[in-house]
Amino acid sequence: MLLNRSASNRFVFSSLFLLISAFMSHSVVAQDWSFAIGPGITQYAGDVNQKQIGQLRWALNAEAWYRLTDNVQIKSGISLYQIGAQDADTSRLRSFKASNFELYTSGMYSFKKGFFTPFVHAGIGATTNNPMGDSRLGYWDLREVQPEGENVPGMVGFIPFGIGLEYEFTPVLSLVFDLALRYTLTDQLDAVSKQEVVVDELSPLALDYYQALSDGMARRVVEDETLLRGAANTNDIYSIFSVKIKFTPSTSLFGCIDPYKYSRPNNKRYKKKKTISPI
Repeated sequence: MLLNRSASNRFVFSSLFLLISAFMSHSVVAQDWSFAIGPGITQYAGDVNQKQIGQLRWALNAEAWYRLTDNVQIKSGISLYQIGAQDADTSRLRSFKASNFELYTSGMYSFKKGFFTPFVHAGIGATTNNPMGDSRLGYWDLREVQPEGENVPGMVGFIPFGIGLEYEFTPVLSLVFDLALRYTLTDQLDAVSKQEVVVDELSPLALDYYQALSDGMARRVVEDETLLRGAANTNDIYSIFSVKIKFTPSTSLFGCIDPYKYSRPNNKRYKKKKTISPI
């Protein structure tokens, strides 16, 4: 399973690099670029909270959009975000938090309805992975601790997909609501993956971490041969809901020759007022 996930991550990283390179190579001749930025909130679903809705955390997202046709666009983005959860198993005590950043490229299909434009999107991406485990002595870097006796990856691939709605104030400015799930190619966003952890395979640092969780856990680490952990072979998921301001440059400096080309709905708002010439 580790080999399969590692191969999947390598495939995602290679594909993401090629797609972003191809995407940016159009910058010289691009005529329909847009840029969006805004805050968001995140949710995590994994072994720690037993796939339930947990704590809300913050995110900041920025994207570049390139329009191919009236309905098809490509977007690439970067997000700074946090995830975390209190352990749902009160005997395990593996609460965690993480601050990560991600890169992704997605294809979009939009359904224009006047000033409102619903859309769907899906693509590929990669995110850093830096889980920090809570304890009575503060937070521990779980990549360094290796609490299950194996490496916790520092970078993982994911598949983003979601829905959104764009509201156009003007042909240049829009408000974008975007909800996207990230299905990751790992079960270690929270550093919890094995159903059973063998105590004898743990490092001294990992033993110190478990003993710092509680007095009861300290006794179990000394007395038990194994520790019960998470659900094997169930990848972690996180989501980001963001609200962004989208800007479509209207000058030839940015290559957007006609900002009304795709966005102008059939509405009197954009019709020029008729003037009567004096006799």
